[in-house]
This record gives sequence, structure tokens and C-alpha cells, in this order.
Amino acid sequence: MCECIKRKEKKVLIIAYYFPPLGMGGVQRATKFAKYLPLFGWNPFVLTVKDVEYLAKDPSLLEELSPEVEIVRTGSFDPLRISFVLKSFFKKRKPKGKSVKKNRVRRSKLSSWFFFPDSKIGWIPFALFAGLKLVREEKIDLIFTTSPPPSLHLAGYFLKLLTGKPWVADFRDPWIGYKFEIYPTFLHFFLKDQLVRLIVRNADRIISANPSITKIMMEQYSGAKKIGTINQGYDESDFETGVARKAELFTIGYLGTFSPDCDPEPLFWALRNLIDQKLIPKDKIKFIHVGLSMGMDLDGLIEKYDLKQVFDKKGYLPHRKALDQMKDVSIFLLVTSDNPLIFPAKVFEYLLFKKPILGIVPQESGVGKVILEMKLGRVVSPEDKNGIAETLLYYFSNFENKTFSFSRNEENVKKFDRRYLTSKLASIFDQITGKAR
Repeated sequence: MCECIKRKEKKVLIIAYYFPPLGMGGVQRATKFAKYLPLFGWNPFVLTVKDVEYLAKDPSLLEELSPEVEIVRTGSFDPLRISFVLKSFFKKRKPKGKSVKKNRVRRSKLSSWFFFPDSKIGWIPFALFAGLKLVREEKIDLIFTTSPPPSLHLAGYFLKLLTGKPWVADFRDPWIGYKFEIYPTFLHFFLKDQLVRLIVRNADRIISANPSITKIMMEQYSGAKKIGTINQGYDESDFETGVARKAELFTIGYLGTFSPDCDPEPLFWALRNLIDQKLIPKDKIKFIHVGLSMGMDLDGLIEKYDLKQVFDKKGYLPHRKALDQMKDVSIFLLVTSDNPLIFPAKVFEYLLFKKPILGIVPQESGVGKVILEMKLGRVVSPEDKNGIAETLLYYFSNFENKTFSFSRNEENVKKFDRRYLTSKLASIFDQITGKAR
């Protein structure tokens, strides 16, 4: 449970579609801000959606929040909410198997035509109405919107127009320039670009979750002085049970979702190659995956490379249980596509385990630079399969010879503590409202 709220004189409305009991990495940022903002004089009110059809849920995250944090949930006309309501009404069972993936891709293509700027636009009227009521009744001092979905920034924009309250817009992912974003026509792209410009012009401050997003927004849009970075991070309280344990097998750990953005196939190829050459015995290696797979056939890849014997698929687990599964890991895997804007937040949670990271990411990517600059491990391009194999063999040899060595700059690590990051956000709120702590 979070420490008691110290001061309540300043109030912030946090608008976040992805919020517990929804799970997965997208809910962490808003949840941790809501958890720690009261320590810095800001009392959060959270505005989010009611139950929706979603891949994973983690109600345990709500236990981290003070009971004084008010959470307001509204209805919505977006597809996830409608699907949940219909399935609850008809009590239909969730489809399984490959058809789920095919339907998801088909819906994605259709939604890009009919929902603008994204499929959650049906939530905005509900969020706007409830937000307006909260701002007026609770005398909210500042509005904070965090995307995705980017459409919720429209709620922040209209709330600012209607109430005159300052507004901070937070981008966890890039809106424009994302490799797998679907633009059915040039008009769709043009209108989205204009919406980003509208947000940048009118928000009192723009925040992004990594320096790469900040850089591209500063290059593409005016108002650069209003754009800054508050990184993703780790919450030390999630690791209170300790993390020091030794593994009997050389264990590769991956925490999160495999997808076209985060494709494990280059690693699988390298691992299969090393096993075939008898450089790494099959009975001395283990791969632990805690999370889901989306938009790809993970089981098919495991079968293709004959890795079922070494692969331990845990599935999705509540956040702290997921971290607990990583205690036996020898090295951590971080993998992304060739899009340098992708910056998985899991790198910061890997920090506290004090184990090396194998980053299969573009050399020029922001996350690759963090791994190298903080000396957290090694970085290899996803296209360099031989380089991946060599790095795996290097770590395995160190494990076998008991010569693993790992050092890091503790001061650098502390800069990614969620409490410290929230203090930076609170300082921005103070500056905008002119209310010192």
C-alpha cells in the first residue's frame, strides 16, 4: 500500500484509458504516477473506462493505490467496451486458436478506416462529460492525459477550452512515425498529423516516455520548448521480496509480449544454431517467458526451431508474480524490430535484478544506447544472427566458468526510480500552476 497522502491542496485529473484492473505494461505509468503523486503534494483523480474486453487483467495493481485516490469509470462506445458488454450479456465464450489472431488483424485494418483518430474515439464523449463534472465539482487544478490511445488527448484539449485549466499531454508511444501504424489513405495520415500539431500547440506541456519520441516531436512540430522526457522506470517496492538467487541452468528470461515489434526469431535461430553445433548442450539451457504473444504464432516458432524442451512458457501473470519468476534468470532478453522509436519499459525493471541484458535491438535505438551507456549488457542488431549467437555463447561460457561479472552506476539507476520520476512530473505541475510545494 502506498504511503499516506501528505497534502491535498493541489488536485490533478489523470485521464487514462489503460488502467487497472487492466494488466500488461501499458498500465504501469499512469498507475505509478497515481501512486506517488500524493507524496509531492498532488491529489490524483483518475478518469478511466469501465470493464473492457482485454488480453490480460491484474487487479492486484489497484492495491498499490491509496484509498483516497478516487477512480471514476465511465461507459464507452469503443469496440473493446462494446465487446465486453455484448459477451457479458450473451455469455459467449472467448474464441481460441489462430482465428483470434486473424480476427484481430482484420479488425485492426477495418478500424483504421472507420475510427478516427483511433478505435477508442467512442470513449471521448463519456470522458469529456465525466471530466468536466470532476473539474468543476472537485476544483481540479490541472488536467493530465496519457496515451495511447492518442484520441484521449482530445478530451484534454476540450476540457482545457471549456474550463481554462492547464493541461499536460503525455505520449508513451509515438503517434506519427510508428512503423506498423496503418494509414488507409494519405488523408488519414494528414489529419492525424494535424491533430498532433493541435495538441502540441495547445497543451501547456508535452511529455514523452523516452528521448527518441521527444527528439522526433521536436524535429517535426513547433513548440519544442514545451516538449520534454520523463522516462519509464521501475518501482523498488515491486522488488521487496529480494532478487538474489542462482540458477542451476543457463537461463534466458523475457518479461513481456512477443509481437512483430518484439520478434524472438533471431534469438531462436541463434540458439538452434549453437545447439546444433554442440556449443551449448540442450540440457543446460532454459528460456523463461512471462507474458503473451500477439500477432504472431509463437508456438509455431518454438516448434520450427525445435526449442520446446528448453522453452518454459509461463503466460501472463500479475506484475509482482511475473517479477518473481525472473529471479532465476542468468541473462535478460530485450528484443525489438528495426524501428528505433520502440523503447520497451521492461529494461528499467531488468535493472534491479543486477543481471546482464542481451539487447537484440537497432544499434542507434534509444534503448540500445541506454544499455550501452549504463553498461547493462550487450547490444546486437536483429539482422546480425551470427553476432547474436556469438553473444549468447559468450554469456553461456561465462556462466559455465562462473566468471559472470556485472557492474553498474547506482546513481544512474536511481534516476529511473518511479518515485523520483513522479517528483519530476509534480515539479512540472507546480511550474505550470504556479503553486510551489
